[in-house]
Amino acid sequence: MAAESNRVEYLIVGAGMSGICMAAMLLKRGERSFAILERSQEVGGTWLENHYPNSGCDVPSYLYSFSFAPKHDWSQKYARQPEILQYFRDVSDQLGIRPFISFGQTVTEARFSNQTKLWTVTTSSGQTWQCRFLVSAVGQLSTPATPRFEGAELYQGKAWHSARWPGDADVTGKTVAVVGNGASTIQFLPEVVRKAKHVTLYQRHPSWIHPLKNPRYSDRWHRMMKRFPVLQSLYRGYIYMDCEYRIIALWDTYIAHTIYRWWLDRNMRSKIRKDLQPVLVPNYPPGCKRILLSSDFLETVQQPNVTIETASIERLTQNGLVTKNGETQVDCIIYGTGFETHPLVSTLNIINGDGVSLRDAWSQFPSTYYGLATPNFPNLFFLYGPNTNLGHNSIIYMVETQVQHVLNLLQESASKGTQTVEVRKDAVEQFVALSQRKLKKSAWGAGCSSWYKSADGTIPNNWYTSTLWYRWCLRKPTPDHWLLR
Repeated sequence: MAAESNRVEYLIVGAGMSGICMAAMLLKRGERSFAILERSQEVGGTWLENHYPNSGCDVPSYLYSFSFAPKHDWSQKYARQPEILQYFRDVSDQLGIRPFISFGQTVTEARFSNQTKLWTVTTSSGQTWQCRFLVSAVGQLSTPATPRFEGAELYQGKAWHSARWPGDADVTGKTVAVVGNGASTIQFLPEVVRKAKHVTLYQRHPSWIHPLKNPRYSDRWHRMMKRFPVLQSLYRGYIYMDCEYRIIALWDTYIAHTIYRWWLDRNMRSKIRKDLQPVLVPNYPPGCKRILLSSDFLETVQQPNVTIETASIERLTQNGLVTKNGETQVDCIIYGTGFETHPLVSTLNIINGDGVSLRDAWSQFPSTYYGLATPNFPNLFFLYGPNTNLGHNSIIYMVETQVQHVLNLLQESASKGTQTVEVRKDAVEQFVALSQRKLKKSAWGAGCSSWYKSADGTIPNNWYTSTLWYRWCLRKPTPDHWLLR
């Protein structure tokens, strides 16, 4: 592609859920001067990469979808990965987004010029792009977190992360080590245990397990939803409100939190034999770590071919893993250890007009305005950025709110003839102070370590209250919070 053709008004990094949402809403407004750079060879983001056995979403399907692209025939309440990925593929095709995507393009640097007021973006393939507005749609969960154990290079068996599940992986009749017991592990573990000779689950801390009821929708249901779209809208609204009110259970000062903890504890203990209850029932508040949904995890870990190891892994050897309890020899190791979350998008090499990198600017804390923008980085926006993650509702609702706010800002900038849009430092400081103060009073701020929380106790990932309040706060741009120049 000729260098002069790589000039667009909007450049989006990432063709996952957030990037597709941004592109769809740009097209709806009649914008055509945009492009999406995607490092993979297909759309879907996390749903493209996380194709491990039984991978799925813990938000109901009719809600975990775009409001502007409803799907009437979801197969079950909580869809599995293949169906979710196909949904995003279909949306990209049906809305005409795919022609705007440049696949196989990993962004290596994005640099702003104070003179031209443009971002120059380079990729690993050598492409160079210039844009007025740069949108990071890489999200919070895109880089797998693989522990760096001493002796890892010595291990002779196969090892992989759940987000990089090999197509030829076969655990049939093998001894397997599963490291970590988070959201991915509780989904793939039953399938691994069913096939493997023996599985050792290395668990640092137990997780709260909420029962998963996942009924399938009938053909009659699908026909009804297709024929009467208003019913689908009403059902989606019902699911949304059912999820939304659950935020009160994540505030440890509310009686609802106490009741929910009692209920969860009672439910889990009813499914766990006495000797394993101290190992599998948490002693921290629900929500402090991610609450997991499963219908069979507790039953699976009590199978005779499963051992739960709570001692820390000290090192790897040629044949297995070593803890203070000795060495366990295994044929393969599966890391269900989640993603790098605290660096957020500072892993991208983004540099402002003064030569300051986003990584350095966020070295202490990723300070943003509602997860959307950060001071001194004009014309740069984040989708699913810091302090926008949820524990009770659909992140798609949050991202649609963000995109709408960004587009409203840019429309205002265009009407005033300004070249740059930049959030004010004082507005960011106010938001960070407020959100951290509120988060410390929530279950996420309770006394446990989690991927939500940094070592200093701050919480850079989560939104502190309801999604309705988030949408109300961003219903329209606040002039005093932005610099349009």
